[in-house]
Amino acid sequence: MFIQLCYVSSRIEAENDLLQDLSDILATARSFNQAHDIYGVLYYAEGIYFQCLEGEKDQLEALFSQISQDPRHHQIQRFPDHTVEQIHFKKWSMKYVNQHGKITSLFKKMGLEKFQPHQLNVEQMNQFLGLLLKMEETEQSPKAKVGIKNRGYQNYF
Repeated sequence: MFIQLCYVSSRIEAENDLLQDLSDILATARSFNQAHDIYGVLYYAEGIYFQCLEGEKDQLEALFSQISQDPRHHQIQRFPDHTVEQIHFKKWSMKYVNQHGKITSLFKKMGLEKFQPHQLNVEQMNQFLGLLLKMEETEQSPKAKVGIKNRGYQNYF
């Protein structure tokens, strides 16, 4: 049985470098998830991690137990699990979506001043997940960055 497990957690900003934490989380998640047929998405904004995972229930329960012990995650709130007929995030073992104005706009449209996923109801959560999924589907392949403004900058994630 496939389920969808989503949670939010807070990050203590002063402890470690954010880019290092995100890099470590993504490297570990991608390796582990690929080996265990787990798929998902990670979004970080305003000191809050949001992660949605899809896969076999037993695998996700074991993984969530590990996440719950991870010192980078505080005040973890798990949303109710949902059985899924198909894996929505099958394209990647762990997609990272950069902080994005479309998500900020969605939260404002929902009446939330800032990124507060722990306050979403089921319908709003589905809208948020749909946007994360849509952002992946419409993402274009990277083009060479040239010109004075770009100077070869490549997005880290």
